[in-house]
Amino acid sequence: MNLWVPVRDESAVVNGLRSRGWWVAAGARFRLASAPGVRITTAELRPPEAVRLASDFAAVLSESEATYGG
Repeated sequence: MNLWVPVRDESAVVNGLRSRGWWVAAGARFRLASAPGVRITTAELRPPEAVRLASDFAAVLSESEATYGG
């Protein structure tokens, strides 16, 4: 299963999650007319990992919003 999560700054979110050990894809190459987002594949994600991913994602979003300036 792939999830599309809208974000303001794809690069900041992708880099922030990579620094926490997650690999997600910036949405630019997958979208035609939608807003910026990241693509997350959850095929082998276990429940404890999902909780950690959600926590890390929330932290990265708050960091990217603080530095986005918009």
